[in-house]
Amino acid sequence: MGLILYAIPFFLGFIALEFFLSKKRAVQVYRFHDTVTSLNIGFVSETIRSVLKLMSIFVYALVVDQVAAFEWDIGHPAVWIVAFFMYDFFYYWAHRSGHEVNLLWASHVVHHSSEEFNLSTALRQSWTNQVFYWIFYLPMAIVGIPVKVFVITALVSALYQFWSHTRLVGKLGWVDRIFVTPSNHRCHHGRNDYCIDKNYGGTLIIWDRIFGTYTEERDDEPVVYGTLTPLNSWNPVWGNFKNYTTLWRDMRNVTGWREKLHVMFAPPGMVGGKTDPLSTAQTSKRFETPVTRRQMVYGWLASGVVLAMVIELLRVSSHLSWSERATFTLMIVISTAFLSRVFESRIRAAKLEALRCLLTLSPVIAGLWFYPVPLVVRGIALATLLISLTLLRSLHQESTSAIRSNTLEIA
Repeated sequence: MGLILYAIPFFLGFIALEFFLSKKRAVQVYRFHDTVTSLNIGFVSETIRSVLKLMSIFVYALVVDQVAAFEWDIGHPAVWIVAFFMYDFFYYWAHRSGHEVNLLWASHVVHHSSEEFNLSTALRQSWTNQVFYWIFYLPMAIVGIPVKVFVITALVSALYQFWSHTRLVGKLGWVDRIFVTPSNHRCHHGRNDYCIDKNYGGTLIIWDRIFGTYTEERDDEPVVYGTLTPLNSWNPVWGNFKNYTTLWRDMRNVTGWREKLHVMFAPPGMVGGKTDPLSTAQTSKRFETPVTRRQMVYGWLASGVVLAMVIELLRVSSHLSWSERATFTLMIVISTAFLSRVFESRIRAAKLEALRCLLTLSPVIAGLWFYPVPLVVRGIALATLLISLTLLRSLHQESTSAIRSNTLEIA
């Protein structure tokens, strides 16, 4: 938990740096709604994934203890070198499976749902991938790679992958042919024909070159980011579960367990043995909704509250019961979902968000939280609530006026 808390300001600091550098270079890298959505998906993912990571590490440690084939001296460089190459190799196959198996793609797709490519995209991580991907690393436990070595290697890999999500770094020559770099990872996030199912590497790109999934970024065809079937929503919950609903629908449309399993484990786009076209979405427009200054102010305020709740949950989670932790997490998830309704200017979105603020912040203000809250925090919560309600009242008036204007134009 402590490592995650330290990593959050590290990530946010570099995102801010990239934003200012892009402004200085007059390159549009960030869009408000997209960025806030990526951040909120990332914030929630850490609260959910942190628990699932502990479970997967427990299983890994159990396998090491019971069936490890070798004992390794943690102080010898060889164990770290072997662990690095093994982890990166199995990451390649885990990542590749996440693109080539329907069930795993349903989990991984949220990471590719942004139609932008920047450092905030790196935080747009699945809430459910820890349910599946720990299985790919069990061979490391079977050969006895110590738990501490495995955890540190995984952390280093995750930190390394953060920097590859940027458009501000160009091609790097020979480095692009050995390591995962922004250039070849941009291709991985592209929906151009030449980018589909390419460049799965985590730290090293050599696995892609060995197994035939490598492609080089083309100067004559800029990468178009996103998925072939766009998300078309700012809702983090829908972003994480949309493809599961599609998978469930496709499974219900076939009869027999054999066909249902085929749908579950077939490549994405394959239903009944037919492959969907890969190029139809490449010229589609990016999903966009109008953004106003008040909406931006409220969006950053609400996201700041979400981040504060995430940090607090990570800080105190070990002292909470499972039911309290689940309730706390659900409050955070609902907060991100309701904020997305404001971004999409849904009917009564501002009113529902105001109600959500009252239900979320009132217990803090009244001192009825999961645990005693300092008076200064209760004061901050009260001020936040008053500012939020004021902004939401203005946003409601804005959206009502916009709806009336649209109605008059249609009439």
